[in-house]
Amino acid sequence: MKRFLKYLPVLVLGTALLMPACDPFDDDDMSPEEILEMQMPFAQYIITYWRGIDIGRYQLQWSQQLSGVSGRHLAIDRYNKQSFDSDALWYFYYEHIFRDLRNIMNVASDINSRAYRGMARILQAYSLGFMTDTWGDMPHELAYNYFSSAPLPPYDMQQAIYLEILQLLELGLQDLNAAPQGGGLMPGPAFDLIYGGDLNQWKKAANVIRLRHLLRMGHQAGNYLQAQAHISSQPMFNGSHDDMVYAYQEDKDQVNPHYFFRQVTRAGDFFVNLLLETDDPRIPHLLTTNIYGEYVGSPAGSGFQNASSPGSAVASPTTPMALISYTEQKFMEAEVHWHMGDQGLADQAFEEAVVSSLRSFGIEDPEWEAQHASIDNVDLEQIINGKYIALFLNPEVWSDYRRTGYPQLPPYDGGEIPRRFLYPAEEFNINPANVPQDVDMYTRMWWDLEE
Repeated sequence: MKRFLKYLPVLVLGTALLMPACDPFDDDDMSPEEILEMQMPFAQYIITYWRGIDIGRYQLQWSQQLSGVSGRHLAIDRYNKQSFDSDALWYFYYEHIFRDLRNIMNVASDINSRAYRGMARILQAYSLGFMTDTWGDMPHELAYNYFSSAPLPPYDMQQAIYLEILQLLELGLQDLNAAPQGGGLMPGPAFDLIYGGDLNQWKKAANVIRLRHLLRMGHQAGNYLQAQAHISSQPMFNGSHDDMVYAYQEDKDQVNPHYFFRQVTRAGDFFVNLLLETDDPRIPHLLTTNIYGEYVGSPAGSGFQNASSPGSAVASPTTPMALISYTEQKFMEAEVHWHMGDQGLADQAFEEAVVSSLRSFGIEDPEWEAQHASIDNVDLEQIINGKYIALFLNPEVWSDYRRTGYPQLPPYDGGEIPRRFLYPAEEFNINPANVPQDVDMYTRMWWDLEE
């Protein structure tokens, strides 16, 4: 994998926090148990950090929650993304996330630790979904060839990858269900920094991740029956206390990546105005004021620096990052019920979603909630716009925009909002026989059907 290392040194401003001090799989003196206990918390950390750097931020810029104000981030705001912008982000997934999770699965299998294997499979499903929703077709089934002298891997089609995501989640659930009776190594709180070793919480998270992908598959098929059946039959989150959250550890010099990017991005003008239109009580939690004490956004591509930034409640050095949440789940339920014509259930889930978002900031505002959460006959635009606000700094909003057309974002300079990342420039050099041709930023995903 040495040919890829030149893309890995600095993925964030002035820091190399993503790079491991050592690779536990290269240490012959470590027992399998020690490998799992070292690698699992590290894998959890790098997945959340990876989502918060440019692979996620470019998506947030194209969704106009954020706006780039200098350098490459300003160019991204203007849809001037180049293939080389993808190199480090793509290969970091394969060099660290894909490889490390596969190794955890293999080591866990060797010592019959179904708990660790189940957790790794769920994290792999999450990460694989984020990758394919960013690029589309990608290597997966033979992706380990990146690390060998074998021919470089072919690209799996996105529809096949989606089936693999569902399979990983199902196998992960089977592992977690069998783990208590299996007698294998179980994770303690120090070695599972998301759920502290609570396997029931991991099961709920797997089901919510599955719902996210069933929602896209329902859009592609024009039928949400499978998603609706999943909601009614599987245990999922019961409140924000169930959220799949990673808390950054100060004692290990871990920092929420959104904190690092406050110098090159600001809050997007569209997002800020959406909050101001309804005098949203979350504003002081989500945003800072500018030098004049005002909440102001930066229009896409403008480079306007005197705008608000993400607030400390969402982007301080130690703000935890939610990979998937109860709030997102309830918005997904609202959308599924709306598509299936169950308006009462859609209204109820929408209200629960908005209220959940408010409560996460300690907000109780009955008057505002009566007008903006307790809505009769909520429609798709209201559901997605509400989700867009509640999921601030979560790149899932870009996938929502591509699926639904909401929010109705004004493209920069009359252009077209991109729908995928370009494949890495290095792939065209080292894997030319397999990298898809004639794909640009506006080529739709398999599930991204035009209405």
